[in-house]
Amino acid sequence: MPEALSLSAPVEFGPHQLTLDGELLHVLISGNKASLEQLLREEDRGGSDGYLQKEGQVAINFHGQASVAAAPARGGTSRLLGVTSNGSTALHIVASYGHAELAALICERAPSLAATRNRCLDTPLHCAARAGHHEVATCLLRTMQAGTETETETRLQARNKAGATALHEAVRYSRLEVVDLLMTTAPWLASVTTDDGVSPLYMAAAAADSVLMVKALLRPTQNGGSSPASAAGPEGRTALHVAAFNTKEIAEAILGWDPEGPSLLTRVDSSGKTPLHFAVIYGALDIVQLFLDGYAPLRLDTISDNEGSYPVHAAAIFGETRILDELVKKCPNYYELVDNKGRNLLHVAVEHEKKTVVRHICQNDMFSMLLNATDYDGNTPLHLAVKYSYPRIFGLLMGTTSVDMRITNKDGHTARDLASHALAARQMRYFLDPRVVIHACLEYVRAPFSFDGVHAVYMDNKPALDEEAFKQQDNMGKNGTIASVLIATVAFAAAFTVPGGFVADDRPRAGTAILASRFAFKAFVVTDTMAFLCSIVATGFLIYGSAREIPRDHRWWYSLLASGLVPWAAQFLIGAFALGFHLMLGAKNRGLVIFVYVVSSAAVLFGSPGIWDMFRLGLGRAIWCRAGWRGVINIHKRPSSLLGFVRLLFTSPLIHIRRTVFAVLICATFVVAIALDITMPNY
Repeated sequence: MPEALSLSAPVEFGPHQLTLDGELLHVLISGNKASLEQLLREEDRGGSDGYLQKEGQVAINFHGQASVAAAPARGGTSRLLGVTSNGSTALHIVASYGHAELAALICERAPSLAATRNRCLDTPLHCAARAGHHEVATCLLRTMQAGTETETETRLQARNKAGATALHEAVRYSRLEVVDLLMTTAPWLASVTTDDGVSPLYMAAAAADSVLMVKALLRPTQNGGSSPASAAGPEGRTALHVAAFNTKEIAEAILGWDPEGPSLLTRVDSSGKTPLHFAVIYGALDIVQLFLDGYAPLRLDTISDNEGSYPVHAAAIFGETRILDELVKKCPNYYELVDNKGRNLLHVAVEHEKKTVVRHICQNDMFSMLLNATDYDGNTPLHLAVKYSYPRIFGLLMGTTSVDMRITNKDGHTARDLASHALAARQMRYFLDPRVVIHACLEYVRAPFSFDGVHAVYMDNKPALDEEAFKQQDNMGKNGTIASVLIATVAFAAAFTVPGGFVADDRPRAGTAILASRFAFKAFVVTDTMAFLCSIVATGFLIYGSAREIPRDHRWWYSLLASGLVPWAAQFLIGAFALGFHLMLGAKNRGLVIFVYVVSSAAVLFGSPGIWDMFRLGLGRAIWCRAGWRGVINIHKRPSSLLGFVRLLFTSPLIHIRRTVFAVLICATFVVAIALDITMPNY
């Protein structure tokens, strides 16, 4: 008989493999040991014919990785050498279903099948580990360990197409008993990684509720030595990196792995991030405290990544204020920690629009060193807020009086210079444009220009509107005109079809409104009149503003006035609608009237764009803190003319909250109307 072949010897896959017959497959799935023995006895009596394996012949082979018989199969076992369409042998099937007695019988009759691999390159041990069948795995391990130590290692570390060993599969599917078995029998398997460099420990650290599995992988060997496990993961990460995403218990278990565990704290991944960076990113405060308190001498808070970002930068970017405070306690010179662009933690918080972090810093005096710090381009956090047009962030910084508006950057520009430059580059302006809002706020507080700023450029060299800009402006004008005309039409029609009708000709006061004495009717007349007038005036402004022959400044003013009047008219029209319904429904439908008022109030208060912007963005407070009542009314010195006074007053913050004021007044009218209807039904 020729010399036995290695279980991992490469052989070609061909059409000569045997097929596992249906009767045997049914017995293997059902786990009936007596039936399997009966089939094997029948084969003994009848002879195996074509099923018998010839001496030294390859038993089964797949994709160049299939097993070869280590020795001739015993009589009556050739039927077991068939495979399914996926290349799985009888031992694969019983391993998947957990039939330990059948696995022992097959291992006894055809031990070569223990290392056989199917089309997925899974061995039966992979199947048993994946399904968590401890007894089957024990049987397979006993069979696969027959032979030299080198042969045993080759069989046990077989990897499937996913690059995973049986231990990887046991960890992936949280099969703790199988993990314990493999770590007891072959602990060196914990050092084998997948093709992507993922170790079993990394997999376990990433899994939920896997503390026991992590401890099993890190358990000392039988001779008292340290666990041979690898902590490797993809892209240079370690198990401690991914543990920061999980629980503190897992991180503690890994750190208790002596001597390897603590050394993982300073290991960086391909981006240069330490496990502390990851703990900060995932918002794991308890793990951050574990790293900082238990391993303070390592100074983990002073390790930066490839972009020069420290953990404090990560905390600012991801809005973790509690973690930020914890890091600052451990690093008193936090204000000196800047990235490769010279940005401190406030710079990056502004750049990533983290309002909670900016507010936290602005409200805490201990962070005062950050407020006016400059990056390598000379930009302060205020410069960046203006540059990226973040009104909320800008409002918070402007509301902090210790933020200096006079600082110039490397190009000699103040924050107002940047705002003016950004606005000058805009061929069209819309009142809700963040650039317009920020520029207006800086103008209200009289923020300074630099000596060589862009104010003159902005005033004297406005870019000419190209054809596309003209087209956009015309489209906006047409849309606004349609809206204003519709509102005017509806308001005009409502004025002459008043709710309740008119007094008949044969009665006193013929032709007058029947409900003219009611409060709701009077309020209806006022709101309908305001809706009609505002929409008519807006229509006129839009018509003039769409004429290209009119100077650009005039067109801008007309568009600005119309953009304020149309939403105003819509608010009053909603008010007239609700009050008219009240008059039509009467006291018998009071519940329905209240419903109409509630939904109409919601439309009035929240239907207009930017109605609460001055409050929501905190710009009103910022203007008051910086310039007081002069900033609120936009008059810092005596105007030279009445027209100048009107112009300053019209562009002041008070005018910007006009829709808010009228929205509140309209809703208050609703409340008064329903209250009078309840207390004084005839009023």
